[in-house]
Amino acid sequence: MFGARRARSIRTAPYVVALVLFALVVPGRARADGTTSPIWATAQAEELTRQGSAHAARGEVDIAARRFLQAIEFDATYGPAYLALGRLHESVGDPREGERAYSLGIEHIGGFAEGLLARASLRSRQHRIPEAIADLAAAVEMRPDDLGVLQLLARAYISVNALPAALAVTRRIEALAESHHDTAASASAHVSARALARLVSEADPVSAGLTKRGTVRRMLALRAR
Repeated sequence: MFGARRARSIRTAPYVVALVLFALVVPGRARADGTTSPIWATAQAEELTRQGSAHAARGEVDIAARRFLQAIEFDATYGPAYLALGRLHESVGDPREGERAYSLGIEHIGGFAEGLLARASLRSRQHRIPEAIADLAAAVEMRPDDLGVLQLLARAYISVNALPAALAVTRRIEALAESHHDTAASASAHVSARALARLVSEADPVSAGLTKRGTVRRMLALRAR
């Protein structure tokens, strides 16, 4: 962890990012028609982010922050730059600014699941579990077949004793793992689902009121029993 002086030295970085984005300053190489090349701009953002990561690894926090900001200036939709900037702030003990970096990326990049996961992790470490769950649920909407994200969401639900929700996600994991022929994940999810079903008991959304549910849910209920 770096000292408080270094933490303060990059405290204004996300505000610079916000100004850059809202002013729509996204330079790139001019083409014959007067527009810019998005491929070239993204390549510049990638290189600047690589440089920033190298500086961060050497403890050169200020230079690293500038490189990440320059990357965003070139391509405001380059997700790795936001992630790197957020991690940099977290590494110097400034999670608030780290969260702002992630949030800016989420706001300006459609389907930025990586940003949601990074912010969820930060919020979880701060014991802000409901907010972390909201981020994880949004990430699941973007990646409905991602077992890893689903498992994170199930564990988050369990941590706040939201057992019916955890059971529903766990059953989803089991079905998805079976479809992917992932025997280990399927078996683990099956054991977890049975345990959760016993805990949930009458609150189990599948086993309660079977006659009023559709064919798929009746099949799930029979399997659970």
